[in-house]
Amino acid sequence: MVKKIDRITGKALRGISIVTLGLLFLLLMGNVFFRFVPVFSFGWFDEIVEMVFAYFVFFGSAALWREREHFRLCLLPDKLKGTRAGRVLDIVIDAAGIIFFLVLFVYSLELTLRAADQTPIFKLSKRLLYVCIPISSFIMLVYSAAALPAHLLGKKVENGGCIED
Repeated sequence: MVKKIDRITGKALRGISIVTLGLLFLLLMGNVFFRFVPVFSFGWFDEIVEMVFAYFVFFGSAALWREREHFRLCLLPDKLKGTRAGRVLDIVIDAAGIIFFLVLFVYSLELTLRAADQTPIFKLSKRLLYVCIPISSFIMLVYSAAALPAHLLGKKVENGGCIED
């Protein structure tokens, strides 16, 4: 059941990232085109791009975090790999990630719930813009928390996304 939820989560995060990237591309191309051919007004452009970009960044980050493909510098972890100090470093990194995502989740949820503003053109609630932050931070918190026991038990956790020299 957990693996099925993980697969569905991965597909959803990738799907949202692909759709939002495509929308950003189309919106930006449309904006450039209609600046030279003023047939149509993009007065609403900023608020839609802001929302689509936020969803792209946060859900894309969660997708990368899930796959452990996010940007990482692995000089120290690679040097300490297989040692007791390397295991301690992995535990400290996981614990720091858990603390960060927990704080991000709590404060972004508070921001989302307190938001009372509306967008100027479409009159959409700002909550719609902010909701991607607590959702994505919760997803990253879960994946960080899932990696910690593996490191505590000394099991291998895939470390994709390291910068090679």
